[in-house]
Formats: sequence, structure tokens, C-alpha cells
Amino acid sequence: MVNTKYYRAYVFSSKDNNTLDCKSMIELKYFKKIYITPKGKLILFNDTIYEIMMWDIEKLSVETRILIDWNCTLESVETSDDEKLFVVCTKNEETMETSLYVFSTETGINLASMHTKLVIDRFHLIASQKGERLLFINISKKRYSLLDPYYLKNPIGASKLFENIKDKQIQEPYIIKSDKLFYTIDGKVLIEKLVDNDWVDCLRKKLKDTNSITAPSEMTIDIITKIINEKSYNPSYNNNNEHEGKFLKWSLELKDGSVKLIANKLKTSIKKELDILPSFYPDANNFIVHCEVLENDDFVTITRIGVIIWTSKLSGIKMHYYWNDCNYRLEDFIFEKTAFRNLFKDRKPGRILPASSYETIYRNLDVEFGKEKTHLFKDFLKVNFAEEFYLTCYGKDIMETLIKLKDDKWIRSLGHSCIDNCIQNNNHLMSKISLLSIIFENFKKLSEEHPAFIASTLSKIGFVVPFTNVNPKSTSSHLSSYGKYCHLSKTSYLDILTSILWDCWIRFQKNFEIRFQTFQNNHPDLRELFVKPVIDFYDVGHSTTILAIPLPNFVSYPKHYKFWNELLLPSANPFTHSNRLEVINEEFYRYLNGEALLKFKWNTYGRNYYFAVWAIYTVFLFCFIIAATCYESISQTSLFILLNMSVVLGIWHLLLELRQFIFSPLTYVYSLWNYFDLGAYILPIITSIIWLQNNFMPKELATFSTLFLEIKFLLYFRAIEFSVAFAHSLHLLLRPATNVSLDYPSYSNDPNDPWNLATKYNAIDPNGTIEDNSSLIEPPTATTNMFMLMGSAIAAVYIMLTGNTDPISYWDLDNNLTLLILALVFSFVASTYLMNLFIGLLTNAITETKTREASLILRAEVLEEIELLYLLPYQRKKENWFPFVVFYECHTVKLREHVMDIQKDKWAGYKKPFISKALNEVLLLPDEQPSLKKLEDDLKELKESIKHMKRNK
Repeated sequence: MVNTKYYRAYVFSSKDNNTLDCKSMIELKYFKKIYITPKGKLILFNDTIYEIMMWDIEKLSVETRILIDWNCTLESVETSDDEKLFVVCTKNEETMETSLYVFSTETGINLASMHTKLVIDRFHLIASQKGERLLFINISKKRYSLLDPYYLKNPIGASKLFENIKDKQIQEPYIIKSDKLFYTIDGKVLIEKLVDNDWVDCLRKKLKDTNSITAPSEMTIDIITKIINEKSYNPSYNNNNEHEGKFLKWSLELKDGSVKLIANKLKTSIKKELDILPSFYPDANNFIVHCEVLENDDFVTITRIGVIIWTSKLSGIKMHYYWNDCNYRLEDFIFEKTAFRNLFKDRKPGRILPASSYETIYRNLDVEFGKEKTHLFKDFLKVNFAEEFYLTCYGKDIMETLIKLKDDKWIRSLGHSCIDNCIQNNNHLMSKISLLSIIFENFKKLSEEHPAFIASTLSKIGFVVPFTNVNPKSTSSHLSSYGKYCHLSKTSYLDILTSILWDCWIRFQKNFEIRFQTFQNNHPDLRELFVKPVIDFYDVGHSTTILAIPLPNFVSYPKHYKFWNELLLPSANPFTHSNRLEVINEEFYRYLNGEALLKFKWNTYGRNYYFAVWAIYTVFLFCFIIAATCYESISQTSLFILLNMSVVLGIWHLLLELRQFIFSPLTYVYSLWNYFDLGAYILPIITSIIWLQNNFMPKELATFSTLFLEIKFLLYFRAIEFSVAFAHSLHLLLRPATNVSLDYPSYSNDPNDPWNLATKYNAIDPNGTIEDNSSLIEPPTATTNMFMLMGSAIAAVYIMLTGNTDPISYWDLDNNLTLLILALVFSFVASTYLMNLFIGLLTNAITETKTREASLILRAEVLEEIELLYLLPYQRKKENWFPFVVFYECHTVKLREHVMDIQKDKWAGYKKPFISKALNEVLLLPDEQPSLKKLEDDLKELKESIKHMKRNK
């Protein structure tokens, strides 16, 4: 049961079939439309980002996420009996065009789509276990049509399926489920069978449906396995053997050096043939081991090089599937019965047949077949790239194979095929964006081994405009996230309290609006004098355009995990991996998509965790520096507590560093900042432990501990204000052990006492000997030991920053190793800082763009650390924190400036971004002027054409 007021679902269970008990309550957050499948899955449509999500309400995990085009409204959805196929019907109110989309719930990829002016009142998936078809119905015209759900082309009339019930007055509503029609007549429930037992025969002969049939994989695999296990492997194949299907007759013609496969359409003279004998196998009589026609009229052949399924298309006979997992050259392949029996041993049947053996195909692309020397394997691979069925169903398998084989050319070809399917009529289609998961689910390997391909892909999807409407009065900031991202969760007491308070707030708002409107109507003068100016003052908005970041699952984490494994060694996603690749990182953050993604992450969870981490470190810092700075003025109990807290918090930070090291050892070792972090944690721990044991502060260790802690603290703000950190460290090291007065000598042995640092004058007797027993001391001043007080210590450091070493000239550096080390470190840091500042001021080499990219990369690294080290595994599963695709609002003026800079060749990236027709429409861009290089190329081409024409005269 669903409560649409509170967006809450109630799950009930029944024990005795008489009473229902509320098992759980689930917060749905938001939805526009909601559906429940027969198997209890929850389907939610979110109209803010045009996303459909299927949820398993038992596990509270998302099964699939589907994006549809924004220029239409959702009419209805339908699932197959096994819920592996998902059909969506939408309608464009402007063009009055109806669209059907078929998606795979396993991958979320759009398998096929159809756009028609026909009215579609109802649609159903039928015969999923026999030869699946999509039935759609126009009730007013009583038109029934069937389509292959994997192609959605060439609809076939299906009125004959309803012959038995045409004359009956079926009353709405009626249900079509499990291949049966459930309806009522005169209060009686009747059931009619829609799908015959011999369904394929019915399609071919009764309905005259010659469209392809995707036969259930389990049935096909069982047939092939049975052939392999039972048939003889050394038959005497007869040329006259023919294999007749429902509408095709297959035969083989064996001649010397030729094996011709022939397909004849029954009762016609249409004939197609193909020579399928590879050039390296001359024995035509023994090439075919066995063959058989499948129920869907495809033809399976077991050959000496593997199992091949052939299909007949308008363009001729084509290879449909090929299996042989030898993964090497077929010339070296030796046909063995045992090997073939194991061919389908590990292949589990699914909705469609298992993927072909792409590695073997790739390694034999140059193999020639027949006397015409056709490259069937190469043609097959090209068809797999070009046709939507193969691309959507097996694209991920092909990409993984090509990555393994490291073939950049074919990887680019496959990637371009995915992108070309996403860009049609010079516009991006949101319903096809899921195809890009073929690329971005392999982002790690592709970005490492084929960075140019990834950079080229980013240029094609840099500006994806899902809808051309512009919001003229948006109050959102530039690059702020758009839409609602929902994550289902169990209802808590806080959720119930929040819903009650929200109800009260809504009621208050409505009452206030009514009374305020009444007040304005009764006092029009006051409205014009006060109310209208205030409304006009605050009625400030920007024109914004919605853009998408079309990187499917780029920020998502695996949904299935083991808690302790994920806690100790968290799984990375493409986003966290991209931070390790400098080239890709810089390229990605040149686009607005990169900045918008970081802003979404930062506002959603990043800033909260970042400031929480900073707060914990601040407690750690203050515990130690209060103990080190004020240990004389606090009680021993307080000192004991502060030092113990320093040890505990320091160990906690060390454990986080250990997790970071376990996650990526090499990256951790090669980063100098990590050594600095270790110093900031280990030194205070050691100092505190020694202090607690000896009841005495180790001054040198405390000095360096404070230096590292405070610089680390300042780095949380990414500011290079190191002066305060050095000042505090030198203050701890060089301050007097006891309070001293500059007016009265203290007569102590403290080397930091200003009286001991002051200039001394000794008397010389007549013999020229210096008398040690008596001396005159020049009274010290406030500049003798500037490190007595924290304020003067900061001033002393800034004096040293100018190159003046007077503040430390009173100490003998040869006898004070700690001070010597601090002085050397300070001089190195100061000189490096000043040199970089000087270079930056003189040359202005760091441009605004570079600075922006560097700051974004820095923030991305911070977010990566938060995600992997601070978020718990269940938090990384949150769909509202790590959505499938992110949308954002962009100020139209700033977007236009950015795009026009690109058109003026001010783009510093790998490749100029693609500007779609929708983006041109939104921004009203001027026609792009041809670049100088293009003009030169055109002129050169024109000269070559003139020369060619002269030669041909």
C-alpha cells in the first residue's frame, strides 16, 4: 500500500489469509507515478529528472535505472513475466507522437525504440518463453499489432489472436498476463489463451510474421548440448540433406574447396547463399560435423572451427553467433569431442544467448572464407558494432575483450558506435545515454591505456542538453544540482515526526497566504506602497539551462559487498580512479560537467564530512598545543587528560592513514604530503607518551610536533600561511623556562633567559688578560628574545621572512641542533614561497583556467578521501548521494560566454567539444566562423581539384 501524501509505502504480510500485518514502512521521498509488479518490485517515475527506477523493497536495493527523453510525458510501463524486459510508453504533446522504448532491466540499456503517430492504448509482452512479441492495441479501431521487442520494426497484424473473442462484448478493464486474457462478461470472469503451444508456427503460418525471433537461450543451448553429446562426430554428410523450418529451408552444398550454405524462402524462388569454408581448411566434406534448424528459423552448424548460428536477413546470410573459446589462431585449433562438450558447461542461459567468443573472433579477423575470400569474422564484428541488438546486448563483453587485447583502433570504433547511437539528428538522446556505460564501466583500464579515446569521448558529451526550455526566473546558483535524487529507506521515528511537522508547516503556509491575500485586497494602497516594492526587490532570478553529466555509474559504487572487506579495502569507482590520472583529471575538469559534479558532491555530503574531520583534527591539535604551551598554568589532572586525548586521537588518525595506505600503497608512498601527515600524527603521540612516562615535556619533540600539527591544520584551508606555525614552534623552543623581567636580572642558567642572551662586557687587566670574574651586562630589550611571547614571535618570523636573521642571532646554532634544523627548514620554505610568488607576479604564467582546474582537482582529492575513508559501506550505496546520472542548472549568460570562447578557439583541451543543435537553440549562438586552419585546408583542397581538372583535359 502506498500513501501518496507522505510518499510512504506500507508492506503487509499475511499469516492466515484473513488478517494483514504491517511488516515495514518505507520512505519513498518523491515520485510522480508509481507501479508495483506482480513479483512485488516497486517502479517509481521521477519527473524532475525523467528517471524510472525499479526497486526490490525487500532488500531496499535498486534493480535498474532507466532514463527517458525529456520532450515527452510518461503514459504507462509494462514488464515481461520474468521482469527482464521493461517497456515504456511516452507521448509528445506537441507532435502528438507516441514512443515505445524497450529496456533491459539487467543493464538499464535501451534495446530498441519506436516512434509512431498511431494511438497506442495498451501494450503487453507475451510469449517470453517461446518467441517473445510486443502486442500493442488501439481499442477504438480494434487494431492489434505484434512487434519483435528487440527491433520494434515492421508491425504485424495480430487480429487473428482475438478471433475467438471478437464477437463477445468484452467489458473494460481486462487483463493480459502470462499469455492469457482475463476479462468479464455479464459479471462472469472468463479466461482465453492468447499464445498457442506451437507459438512460432502460429507466428510464421497463421500471422505471416517473418520478423526475427529471439529464441529463449535455454532452449537453444539445450539443443546444441544435445547435439554435441549424442550425435556422431564423423558423419558422412549428404549433399541432398535439407533442413526445413517454419518459413525457411536451409541446405549445404559441398564441393571441392567450397561449402555453400543456402537459405530458401518456402514457396518462393528467393534464394541466398554463402560460402562458409575457411581458406586454411581444404577438406570440405569433413568441415561440417552436424547442423540443425532452430525453431526460430536460424541455422546452427557444428563445424571443425566451432559452433556457428546463421541467420537470414534481407542483405543475405549472416553469422549470428560464434562459439569457440580456444582464444588463439584457428589454424592451430584441433577439433576435439571433449572440448566441445565443455563449450557450454560454464555458459548459463539467460534471456538471450551467451556472448560469442569475441577473443577467438578477434584473433582470426584476417581469415578468408570461400573462393570469394570474404572476411566473415571481420564482417560479424562490424555488424556487432553497427546493429543496436548486438551493441546493447553484448557491447560490454566486446569492450572487455578489446581492452584485454589492447586494440586501440577497434576500441575507438566501438566507442564511436555507442556515441553515434546517443547522438541522433545532431542532438543527444537521454534514452540512449545508458549505452555509454559500455565505455565508463571500463573507465579504469580505458583511461590508463587509451587516454586519448577517453578525452575524445568527453568532448562529445561535454554539453548535453536534455530539454531546450529555459527557466527565466531561476534562483539557483550557477552549476547547482537540478532535480530530486531519491533513495528508499526504512521509516524511522524521525521521519514520522518530520512528516507531522511538515504538515503543520504546509497548513500554516496556506492560512498565511489566504490571510495575506485578503489583507492585500482590503488595503490596495498599502500593497502598492509596501508589499509590491518588497516583492519586486526579492523577485530576482537568473535565466538557467539544464545540463546533464552523461556518465552512467561514474560516481556509483558496487551494490553488493562484504562489510569488513569494504571497510578495510573499499572498492573504487571511476570518479575516485580518475583522480590518479593527471591527464584525464585535467581534461575532465576543463568541462563544466566536472565542476558541477564536484559541487553536487560537496553540497550533498562533502562539506559536512570535511568540516567534521576538520573539527576532530582541531580537537587533537588544541589538546596537544594547550598542553605544550600552558602546561605550567594548568593542573596535572587536566594535563593528563589532554595528553591522553592527544594519544587517542593521534592513533585514530594513524588508523585512517593505514587504511589509505592499504587502499593504494604506491600512491601513498610517492606522495610527500603523506609523510608530512604521518609526522603530524606520530610526533605528538610519541611526545605525549614520553611526557606521561617522564612527567617532563621533551622540548625538542614538542617543538616539531607543534610545527607539523599547525601546518597540517592550516592546510585544511589550503593556505600557505606557514609563518604562524613556525612562530609557535620557535616560541615553544626558545621561550624562558620561568617568568623573567627585563628590568631585574634573574640569575638563572636558562639559555633562553634574555639576561643570559644579552651582550656582556668583560674587563681587561694591564697584562691584556680578560677577567672572567667580573663583567658588565647590557640590559636586554624586547628584541633580545622575541620568542618570549607568541605575538612578538610571529613578528620575529615575518622579520626573518625578509632575510633578516637578527631574531635568532643571540643563540649559538652549533650547540642548538633543534634551532638549526628549524632555521634551515624555514629558510627553504620561505625561499621557495617567495620565488614562486615572484615568478607568478612577473610572468603571470598561471592562468585563471589553470588555477580553476587545480582547485577543482584538489577538491576532488578531498572528496575521494572522504568517500573511501570516512563513509561507511552502506552510505556509498545511497542513490541520492551517488546517482546514476547527475543534472545541473547553468546560468545561461555564463554558459553562452563559455561556449563562445570555445568557438573562438580558446579551448585548451584535447579536442573541441561537440555543440549540439539543442545547445544552439538554447543559447541562440551565432553561426560558427570557419577557423584559419579550415580555410587553409579548403584552399589547399581547391588547388588540388584545379590541378586534377587540368591534368584530365
